[in-house]
Amino acid sequence: MKKFLQKYFRYFAFFYEYLGYKVFLLLASSLLVGLLDGFGLALFIPVFQIAADGITQENRDALGNLEFLLDWIEMLGFGLNLNVILGVMVALFFFKSILKFYDGIFKTKLQMEFVRKLRYEMVDGLGGMSYKNFLNLDAGKVQNTLSGEVFKVTYSFLTFFSTIQFLVLLLVYVGLAMLSNFQFAILVSIGGFLSNFIFKIIFKFTEKASVGVTAYNHEFQSYLIQAVHNFKYLKATDYFAKYKNKLKAIIDSIEDQQKKIGVYSAFLGATREPIVLIIVVAVILIQVNYLGGQIATIMASLLFFYRALNYVISLQTSWQGFVAHYGGIVAAMELMDEFRLMKEPTESVNKISKIHQIEIANLNFAYNPQTPVLNQVNIRIENLSTLALVGGSGSGKTTMVNLIIGLLEPTSGHILVNGNERAYFDKSTYRMRFGYITQEPVIFNDNIFNNVTFWDERNPENERRFREAIRLANIESFVENLPEKDLTRLGDNGMLVSGGQKQRISIARELYKEVDILILDEATSALDSETERSIQENIENLKGKYTIIIVAHRLSTVKKADKILVLNKGIVDGEGSFDQLIDQNLLFKRMVELQEF
Repeated sequence: MKKFLQKYFRYFAFFYEYLGYKVFLLLASSLLVGLLDGFGLALFIPVFQIAADGITQENRDALGNLEFLLDWIEMLGFGLNLNVILGVMVALFFFKSILKFYDGIFKTKLQMEFVRKLRYEMVDGLGGMSYKNFLNLDAGKVQNTLSGEVFKVTYSFLTFFSTIQFLVLLLVYVGLAMLSNFQFAILVSIGGFLSNFIFKIIFKFTEKASVGVTAYNHEFQSYLIQAVHNFKYLKATDYFAKYKNKLKAIIDSIEDQQKKIGVYSAFLGATREPIVLIIVVAVILIQVNYLGGQIATIMASLLFFYRALNYVISLQTSWQGFVAHYGGIVAAMELMDEFRLMKEPTESVNKISKIHQIEIANLNFAYNPQTPVLNQVNIRIENLSTLALVGGSGSGKTTMVNLIIGLLEPTSGHILVNGNERAYFDKSTYRMRFGYITQEPVIFNDNIFNNVTFWDERNPENERRFREAIRLANIESFVENLPEKDLTRLGDNGMLVSGGQKQRISIARELYKEVDILILDEATSALDSETERSIQENIENLKGKYTIIIVAHRLSTVKKADKILVLNKGIVDGEGSFDQLIDQNLLFKRMVELQEF
């Protein structure tokens, strides 16, 4: 079923993937609504006829193949009279209204379920990507699809299934019209089919404009993210005046495409009803003047086509709405496909509770074969030791950290954890054993408690862990002296506190996590000397409690490390304590003299 739908009904298959059989229940309810409404309408004719001159065989024949409705009423045993027929009509429309009410509720629930599942899958897809694949991802596209385009997808869901429901109702009324007067129904259907070519051309133009809007929105989001990220530079150099012209040009392109969609929609809205009406009138004239038909014989069919006319208009309006938001569907489908292709493979289910030792043997790594980054690296990281990685820019320090923490995989060689290949362990539980502190502290626009605990529940045990973490990170007195204490909000990217406090909060978060290994990747290089010295004292207090890996340029950060590795163009150029390397390694000695780290 799924493969059939994907081949012939691509967008239906997209919704079916998330909702399954429920979409067919939605269509079944629409079918029942149409039948109840159609049968009720058909009974209008005998009502008029009974009111005029009673039921005759000629009057029964006016219903065509729908005469069975009168037979069913007679089977009720109440006779065939005006009161009975009116009662049946009221009952049919009453049940139709109840069914339509529940149909609307069911549709709303399906919409909520669909949007929730789609957003969940998008978030899971983003989190499930490998880091290497993430580096090649268009940030603007992800941002726009997850925030902006998903609303288009929501609207597309409503309009798509409204279109299908209107189509079902249209087919019901056309079917009833054919039962009533087959010849008349065929002529109208042919005219409607021919008119559809006009609408199809407009829909094609609308689709193209909708995809254009989505593409420009991706681009706008990308440039907007960069504007926010680089605001200080753009403002300080007055480049923002020039940069905003780029943003405005993209906005103009978006609005041009939106204008096209609006023009196409206006054209359809203005011409849709006259075209359909012209077809019906033409068919009536043909049948009466050339085919010898009588108005009385086509009355029931005309009633159904009048009803169908409303659904033709509703169907085309709804489909135009879907096509206008078609770009959102395309963006969502493309992004989900990318997430699936870029998903990080799950290699093992073996969980790891503690990291005692990491050994790197004959490791080689390259982002592509032409540019090797690390070559024949051998490192042993002992439990509770402090290892420092130093070297010039491009020497491979950060890549080495990314390999250790499991963000990247070696091109060749081995990474052994507790004597086993790292692939033996589940990556998620392995990464949970690491605390990672970067040059730019990661601070969320929330209060201190949530930043440190990462939104853990506020209970006695978590509060105890929180207090211990801020004590070890040396910010306990800072937090207690704030008016709102740990409920103090930090602002976007921690803009309401100093760089040193942001870094301490980052350290506290990793300590709260109860990790085995702390990685400090240029963690103090962006701080002034006094703040750096204070942070360094915090790190010194943590020695012996955690295995620590330090990536740094400054002498003060690595001087007391148990072991220092000197990296030079991807090769380990020297290994030893600070004093040993000063005496034995010319590159390290020169770096110290030049204060390059």
